[in-house]
Amino acid sequence: MGVGTLCRVRAVAKRWIGNLRERRTDRPLRVLRWWPATLLAIGTVIGGGALAMWLLGVWSPVPRGVADPTRLQLERVKTGLTVAAGLAAGVTLLMTLRRQAWSEQAQQFSQADAMEQRITSLYVAAAEQLGSDKAAVRLAGLYALARLGQDNPKLRQTVVDVICAYLRMPYTPPVEVLRRNAMKSPHHVAADADVPEPDEQPARREELQVRLTAQRLLANHLRLAEGDEPEPATFWRGPAGERMRLDLVGAALVDFDLSHSASEGSDLGEAQFHGYANLLGAQFHGNADLGRAQFHGEADLGTAQFHGEADLVGAQFHGEADLGTAQFHGYADLVGAQFHGDADLGGAQFHGRANLGRAQFHERADLAGAQFHGYTYLAGAQFYEYAYLAGAQFQGDADLVGAQFHGYANLGGAQFHRRANLGDAQFHRYADLVGAQFHGDADLIGAHFDRGADMSEARAVPGVRLPSGWGFGDDAGTPGGLRAVVRGSDGVTSTDDQRWSAGSDADPDPGDTSG
Repeated sequence: MGVGTLCRVRAVAKRWIGNLRERRTDRPLRVLRWWPATLLAIGTVIGGGALAMWLLGVWSPVPRGVADPTRLQLERVKTGLTVAAGLAAGVTLLMTLRRQAWSEQAQQFSQADAMEQRITSLYVAAAEQLGSDKAAVRLAGLYALARLGQDNPKLRQTVVDVICAYLRMPYTPPVEVLRRNAMKSPHHVAADADVPEPDEQPARREELQVRLTAQRLLANHLRLAEGDEPEPATFWRGPAGERMRLDLVGAALVDFDLSHSASEGSDLGEAQFHGYANLLGAQFHGNADLGRAQFHGEADLGTAQFHGEADLVGAQFHGEADLGTAQFHGYADLVGAQFHGDADLGGAQFHGRANLGRAQFHERADLAGAQFHGYTYLAGAQFYEYAYLAGAQFQGDADLVGAQFHGYANLGGAQFHRRANLGDAQFHRYADLVGAQFHGDADLIGAHFDRGADMSEARAVPGVRLPSGWGFGDDAGTPGGLRAVVRGSDGVTSTDDQRWSAGSDADPDPGDTSG
């Protein structure tokens, strides 16, 4: 058994014993009524004494041959009375012990009540500090809340909720942060532009330090150690062992860092969210680092805006991931990200470079209507189930070299405005490219379509490299110079190790991904 396993077992045992002690402490003593207690004491003394006398033969005739029968009888009575007196003393001792236990438990209740009142007063004081107009006082309030949560597991989720609520308050970062935003962001301020609202800048800089501290406190208490290392003491769980939930809906976050790395290059493991992480509509100014973060519950980043670089390298979404209509104004790096549940990126906008190389979509992947304005890298991406890219817009170069579509692939109506490279892309099931448009240079020769592809109504510029047996229609002079893509006379053409077919009557059900 490894050291990590022993540490985890010890931690579980410690929590179990602590809960047991807490239940015993919280269990009040019952108040005994005087008359049942009196009757029980009298009955015990009299009954015990009578039983002792009967066993000693007080009421039995004295055997013959006893030298002094009267003395023997007297000794029997004295012994029986001594037993009765001993029982009375025992009852008295038990009542005294019970009274002592009552007094000690009452003292424990008083101490617990005093502790609860103290914790409540500290919590209220810390919460009031957050409402101060002085940044130093607000910082003190944050640290006081973090200390309360560290010492009191019952308060941890409440502390997290308060810090999240503080970050959800309206806030505009100082101009230094806005200048680091991507140029395509609506919150970008050019280096040579006038400083907006100069009188507000000092207060915004002070508030920035408070918010960076709040973000850092959240990150420190959400990080687990890597591998089999035991949980650090700073990792927060609730009283029942549950992990924290995040609610940062619409929050303004600056240089948000929930990655696996801490400051000074030390590695504190991976941030893990086993509950619900709600970042709906959050505004990420500066660089957002979620690299290798693990979301074990539902992750909602719908309509979120990343105004700088977004680092989600190796992030793992074990539940549903909602990034629908999210906007990435800078470089979006999702290399190796894994979506174990349904992934919704429908309508998402990537204004800068989008890197989804080697990303894995284990369930339904919805990128319908997504807009990629810069270079899009999907090389080596794995789509294991339904891949829905219908209507997706690729304004820049699109690289799908080696991408694999294991389930039904729907690229109907997708538009590739510049170079599109599908070399060695593999479509293991039916591929729907109905109405797809290739406005720039495109390479489809190396693509593998194992079960056919429907390219009816698809259009491309004459320079597109099509598989052997395919060509262009006679509709010259169409808008944009696009011409219809038509198949060969036999409908199925095989060249070397590639297969391409279209319009077959045996096309499978798009919803069928079996076999």
